[in-house]
Amino acid sequence: MTRASAGRLLQVVGIAHGAIGAVIYRDVFAEIGRGPVVGSVPDRGDRAAAFWFMAAAPTLWLGGRLLRSAEEHGDLPAQRAAGVALAAVGTVGTVAMPKSGFPSLVGIGGVLLRRSLRSTGR
Repeated sequence: MTRASAGRLLQVVGIAHGAIGAVIYRDVFAEIGRGPVVGSVPDRGDRAAAFWFMAAAPTLWLGGRLLRSAEEHGDLPAQRAAGVALAAVGTVGTVAMPKSGFPSLVGIGGVLLRRSLRSTGR
């Protein structure tokens, strides 16, 4: 049995993030769509929150795609770096926002760290 790709799991998180954001912020996006788009997102407020929530989705997907490439090519340092970053961001995010998707990043990061350290014999 082959092990699940952490990169593919991160891509799924990115897709889910976008889908959830589209539902949660649908009213905000409808409001943005009714007016001029250029300059429509301020530094703070509902529009800014919606924008940055949705900006994370393609970033997560892209990170997952790059991680899949690292997995396919046996790039253990890249996998380890991704594991550290995901676990750290996931931990801080989980502490700040316990009812969120951040625990998924802790899990994916932990799996990456465990696999990369096991593969190097540490």
